[in-house]
Amino acid sequence: MVVTVLMAVYDPPLDMLRQAVDSILNQTFADFEFLIVDDGSRDQVVRSFLVQRAKGDVRIRIAWEPHRGLTASLNRGLILATGRFVARQDADDWSAPSRLEQQLAWFRVHPETAVLGTDAWTHQQDGSSLWRLHLPGTHAEILAALPLGNPFVHGSVMFPRAQATAAGGYREEFRCSQDYDFFWRLAERGIAGNLSEALYHYRYTSAAVSAARAGEQARAHQAIRRLGESRRRGEIEDVGRALEEASEAGDGAWRAQLKQADHRMLAGDYGGAWVAYSGLLESHPANPLAWAKLARLGVFRAFPKLRQACFR
Repeated sequence: MVVTVLMAVYDPPLDMLRQAVDSILNQTFADFEFLIVDDGSRDQVVRSFLVQRAKGDVRIRIAWEPHRGLTASLNRGLILATGRFVARQDADDWSAPSRLEQQLAWFRVHPETAVLGTDAWTHQQDGSSLWRLHLPGTHAEILAALPLGNPFVHGSVMFPRAQATAAGGYREEFRCSQDYDFFWRLAERGIAGNLSEALYHYRYTSAAVSAARAGEQARAHQAIRRLGESRRRGEIEDVGRALEEASEAGDGAWRAQLKQADHRMLAGDYGGAWVAYSGLLESHPANPLAWAKLARLGVFRAFPKLRQACFR
């Protein structure tokens, strides 16, 4: 098998799941297995949908697992995968038809590549278009960007399964931002890149981890950066200690809350964004950034043509 498309599922909205599944089954490259790891979904409609789609397409393989969270589900998928390459796909996003074909074409020319993503289009949770993400493309650009944040869209990424295994997979100490840590380690093992074509569609949702667990994500990012610095210095990594020493206090907590509010606005959850921004104003009434963010919410909602300009 050439490619395993790996998707973890836990009670996603059915319409989003259907779009994600269809986008993979309609790829121009067809020699893949579609491994769906169900992380203990409770929604019987979701489970029935997966069963019916598996009956209709032999490429679909479902692993029914107890609920353990995304990181454990992805690692289970890496164990079960049979493809030479693993392509991620998130259950609330969708891929362009030629995504797999174009990524594999890159690997044929650049076999030393350890991780390859793509540029992406962004959407609100109802599917409305926002704008295109232009991500760092070259290995040098990605290495420079990693200490600042994750330069990949998780669901767009493809990597050799052997490289993932050698790197130890996703670290289960990270319940969120596991991709940031994993891709950083992969980028240190070989060439990293992002295709300049926008071959993935990323959907902001108000229920996403980055919106619901902003504080936890801030701590994880801080720990991941410390681990990256440890590797750069040739020191032994201590994941537990890095997480213990990371804190959401101070500027980290403030920025985490801002990101939470921003994410809700981008998803189209304007009521939730208003509540979040208002809460920031109550706790920081003299902070001009909080007032500016609240004003941006008004512009973003009232003038769709100015939405991208709000984030420049």
